[in-house]
Amino acid sequence: MKKLLVILFFLAFAAWQVLGTSLGELTADRTAAVPRVEEPQPSDLYVYITGAVRKPGLYTFAKDVTVGEAVQAAGEALPYASADAVNFAARVHDGMHVHIPYNLDGIPAGAAVDDGTININEADAKKLAELPGVGPAMAEQILTYREEHGSFTSIEELQQVKGIGQAKYDKLKDKVSV
Repeated sequence: MKKLLVILFFLAFAAWQVLGTSLGELTADRTAAVPRVEEPQPSDLYVYITGAVRKPGLYTFAKDVTVGEAVQAAGEALPYASADAVNFAARVHDGMHVHIPYNLDGIPAGAAVDDGTININEADAKKLAELPGVGPAMAEQILTYREEHGSFTSIEELQQVKGIGQAKYDKLKDKVSV
């Protein structure tokens, strides 16, 4: 009986050694199968662009971009945008709202009625040269004044343009509008 107990003890010990090693290998295999955590990949940048751009809306960029590149993706700033109010060299960040403000100097309030006059706030040099007594040089003077002082607020302000005195103004006043 003692022999039988000793044999059973050795068998149990051997089984424990074999099973313990097998379980240890299984445990080692499980830890080896656990995936490693990798560095997160940079995600897309979402930028909301509004204001004086051709196509305002939500834009997605896969890489780091500047405000200027984002505005370019929105179809560029409109001619009457106040571009100096925005830093186009700044980097955008996820969730950023880029607003290009309007420059309201000289923007017509609505569609003008064609009354046969020339709007001195909208006309180019060629159109201004069609006015009586205004040639190409005087048209450029009007444009220069408009660029330096902003839109004309009244037709009387034409008299402030170098070269337009009372006599020339009297010829123009019924042919122009603001």
